[in-house]
Amino acid sequence: MVKQRLVFLLFGLFSLTILNAQDVKKHTLSADVAAQGLLGYSNTYKWYGGTDLKGVLRYDNTDVYVNFEALTKNVYSLGLTVSPAFEVCKNGYVFADGTLHTRLFGKYKIFELIYAGSVGFRMDFFSVQVGIFSRTMDNIDRDWHSLENHVTEPFNLLYKVRFNIMGAKHPWDIYLIGSNYTDFEYERIWEPLFTMGWRRDFKDRWKAVAEGTLKAAGMFHGTAKFYGAMLRFGVVYKLK
Repeated sequence: MVKQRLVFLLFGLFSLTILNAQDVKKHTLSADVAAQGLLGYSNTYKWYGGTDLKGVLRYDNTDVYVNFEALTKNVYSLGLTVSPAFEVCKNGYVFADGTLHTRLFGKYKIFELIYAGSVGFRMDFFSVQVGIFSRTMDNIDRDWHSLENHVTEPFNLLYKVRFNIMGAKHPWDIYLIGSNYTDFEYERIWEPLFTMGWRRDFKDRWKAVAEGTLKAAGMFHGTAKFYGAMLRFGVVYKLK
């Protein structure tokens, strides 16, 4: 418990430091909220549905993301990410992500807690990101004086590559992503997620979004069977 509290404290100090380090001569503030419905199927859950809620606060070149997901299979996710970015060339940014994420499997009374850190580079049509994450899995009802059912993965590689067909600043876009994590789940290095998404801006502050994600099963997917697929669709509203 002391270790977890220390991690949360350091994460908070990291966030405040980044926000205070911005150039005081120019400040911009904006925020978006998004609501999505989802439909999926996997070998584990079979058919399921759910809701995703996301919010992002942008202060100069630092983004703070909050996301929540609830599935009909009694699975819940909650995440917080702080992402400062620094322009290094025209429309090119180096960025760093620090994330705290937790997932609760209510039916089995199991939860996972994830600490993740990564760095990357992004432009209008392309971005790449690499980092590490640590995962702790435990039983909700476990006596804290016992190590029974306690599992820790101290080191996992995190990666993401994204291509925007039309560009991030275009009124509409189709994008492709290869990664081993999303806003709502983190997988081991040999369990990649493949995503295709679509975005359409309209009426100044509104966006329509949709994306499909596919994950195969099996080590390195040499003889993999189908594992799961998910479709998300919803809207994004720009608050400011």
